[in-house]
Amino acid sequence: MSAGTLSPPRPPVCLTRSYLSRGIKGGTVIAEDVVDRDEHGERMTHPDGYRSVVAPCGRCGCARVHALCFRERRLRGGSPGAGVEIVSVRLFRCASKACDAVFTVLPAFIARHLWRSWKTVEEACKRKTAAPRTTLRRWLGRYRSDASQLVQLFTSSTEGPVPEILKHARPLTRRAFLDALAPVLRVPRSMFASVAGWIHRLSAGIRLM
Repeated sequence: MSAGTLSPPRPPVCLTRSYLSRGIKGGTVIAEDVVDRDEHGERMTHPDGYRSVVAPCGRCGCARVHALCFRERRLRGGSPGAGVEIVSVRLFRCASKACDAVFTVLPAFIARHLWRSWKTVEEACKRKTAAPRTTLRRWLGRYRSDASQLVQLFTSSTEGPVPEILKHARPLTRRAFLDALAPVLRVPRSMFASVAGWIHRLSAGIRLM
């Protein structure tokens, strides 16, 4: 068997487990339409700025959620020794005492669990900017790993041209998966951010990278 016919390596488990499989009743909700810091700053000025993203409660359906508190996300720069940008995000709690789920609302430009913006991650994976050696090795390993779970999510949960594109070429790496979606999505900003938000919406907890 030649190297060209080998299946891509399996992704790490941290990318493949949904909130449902882990029994998480709240978790992160991604505001997919918030793609830059200016829009995020505007939304953060008032509790209602992000309330509609988590109401009604995604766990129990309660119509009311309470603004709870803020947390900081520390976003590192791409190159070694780059500074850290601190971005505040808002938490909400379901008003139903029987549920009490807590949700963190994350703007789409922040890469969940990677301590970077999606722009930083995407440019590093495409070798447009530098990144710490071990960090880049980890990201590239994920970028080149199997995307079968993501293909299944998209083909079983969406309509239109996306499933048609994906169903003809398997197995796919995550890189090839993104390349296959690019002509259809034509996103004006980060492809990684757009697809990561879409994945999380289809099955909360599952990650692109």
